[in-house]
Amino acid sequence: MKKIGATKQPFSMVSNPALAWAGAAGGRQYTVGAQSYSFREFKKLEDSIACLRKLGLSHMEFCGVHFPPDKDDANFEVVKRALEQAGVSVPCYGVEGFGADSAANQKKFEFAKALGVKVLTADPAPESFDNLDDLTAEFGVKVAIHNHGPGARYDKVADTLRALEKHSSMIGACVDTGHSIRSQEKPHEVITALGDRVHSLHLKDWRFGGPETILGEGDMDMAAVARALHTVGFNGPIMMEYEESATDPVPDMRKGLDNWRRASSST
Repeated sequence: MKKIGATKQPFSMVSNPALAWAGAAGGRQYTVGAQSYSFREFKKLEDSIACLRKLGLSHMEFCGVHFPPDKDDANFEVVKRALEQAGVSVPCYGVEGFGADSAANQKKFEFAKALGVKVLTADPAPESFDNLDDLTAEFGVKVAIHNHGPGARYDKVADTLRALEKHSSMIGACVDTGHSIRSQEKPHEVITALGDRVHSLHLKDWRFGGPETILGEGDMDMAAVARALHTVGFNGPIMMEYEESATDPVPDMRKGLDNWRRASSST
């Protein structure tokens, strides 16, 4: 896979808490938000948004826990208005499956277009890729293959790289840094191997052979991850995810977000 190089520049912090850093790769800014699965115990949309706001963030990757990927759903317009009124953007959505049913696949792209989603985080079956080539071109929405750890279809980075061969650059990867560690791979090396096919990030931390941790307290080298993102020319959304402390995740997530900002700004 092609890897984009860039002249290294120091990262600098910005006042907007929804941005981890600015100034990388000619002033490009990186969007940081949260994956709504972190707030799965807060099933009402307004409660999940309240959690996001406590983190000082305004971007959320929603999943089916909070609303389905269907623009024809009876509550879709209500959801869309609520997000607009709250000032919350949805740069990505998932994780969603894609298969041989082209009509079902297209329905998810229609939803993404209607909501302003730029990346669909996915676990696509092999038979879906030719259809996804067409749909990403038609709708201008990217697909990002999500690695889901040991036993999953996309366990190792090599699995994702093989799947991407001969397919559109609009199909890439959502690198889940925690699951990379679960698969005994270093997240920054996974990012480097994927190069410019990294379309988004699920930012979480883990211990090799152990449990999930607060971001910055596990085995992920966050500074190396920040450097790798810069080197490959990454410009997608970074979604922080935390699966522990489900009934009160915000305090731990706030600590993790602070750890990430310090690590990325010192790179």
